[in-house]
Amino acid sequence: MKAVQATYDVCLLTTGFPRFSGDLFGVFVLELARALVRQGVRVAVLAPHDQDAALTEEVDGIHVQRFRYFVSRWQRLAYGGGMPTNLRASWVARLQVPFFLLAFWLRALRMARRSHVLHCQWTISGLVGYLATRWSHTPVVLTVRGSDFHLAKSGIGAWVNLFIYRRMSSVLTVSEDLARHIGSLGVDPQRLHVVTNGVDERFHPADAGASREQLGLPTEPLIVLFVGLLVQVKGLDDLLDALGQLQDLPFLCVLVGDGPLREHLGRRAEDEGLADRIEFVGRRSANEIPCWMAAADILVLPSLSEGRPNVVLEAQACALPVVATAVGGTPELLEDGVNGLLVAAGDGAALAAALRRLLIDKDLRHGLGRAGRERLVAGGFSWDASATRTRQIYADVAGL
Repeated sequence: MKAVQATYDVCLLTTGFPRFSGDLFGVFVLELARALVRQGVRVAVLAPHDQDAALTEEVDGIHVQRFRYFVSRWQRLAYGGGMPTNLRASWVARLQVPFFLLAFWLRALRMARRSHVLHCQWTISGLVGYLATRWSHTPVVLTVRGSDFHLAKSGIGAWVNLFIYRRMSSVLTVSEDLARHIGSLGVDPQRLHVVTNGVDERFHPADAGASREQLGLPTEPLIVLFVGLLVQVKGLDDLLDALGQLQDLPFLCVLVGDGPLREHLGRRAEDEGLADRIEFVGRRSANEIPCWMAAADILVLPSLSEGRPNVVLEAQACALPVVATAVGGTPELLEDGVNGLLVAAGDGAALAAALRRLLIDKDLRHGLGRAGRERLVAGGFSWDASATRTRQIYADVAGL
């Protein structure tokens, strides 16, 4: 007898999803899926495969399927430094694009027949979702997270994005800034919604001394923390420019993450006399990140472009003061001088000045950290709140 295939309320189509416990890739997609499951939604996820990751598994009540798009050990498009970085850095990755899209579409066709809604993460997944539902007529919801929009704001890329937006049942953005930009293109405002990310409850104030001991960090000096991919868009060359102007102060800058700029940044640190001031700790488990934040004194985010960075929300949940660039949705989270410090993107001198203020002023650090946490608590930024809003949109497009 032929086995009956399961039916899902929603299938999340994504170009990145955690490959193992603690993996940071697409962790916000996992957190949303977990929150939906807690609210009784039957959830499946379709994501690209990576070497040694399971092709099919159950994760916290979520059915996860991963599609191969090339010989496993040669797959180069997804993961690594992220798809935009991989495309710029590798001709092999560029050659794999048509194989990726074809494999994604074929698997999405099957999932569209088994799901009441396809919820696509990033615009390229929206294109796949649209093409996969030409026969099933399954509603397609798209979440635009920032990098996908900013990479194609002009030319043929902008035209493709608009084509996709206009064919979605609903378009969700993670920030008001993104919603304004997309709305200005002519997308129906009735189908455009802001649904912000949440913060996991693991992020909260904790004992700094115990956290430093657990991580093997020194009790002194002050720690400036960066968490994210070591890629161009994160503005890490500007961070090194700023740190070079602060060598009269005691500090240690800890970079949690990995990426194609690792060797370049290491060479710069050596050449500019910063090697003993910067510690590259590599990619760490998502489960460790709250401990790194508890151990730090300042979070820095020098990005050139952002959607609505969750790392800022996570730092605020930990009462960790933040210095960040005023890009994308970041100013929606930080009010300069009230619950954080904002500087212009690409301005190493301004970044150095902001960091200097916090490094020398303990009261300012603690005051901004407290204000950030108070704002976060008052705003109710949780994954359950995000899931509730998302379910409302599913109900509107599919009657769930």
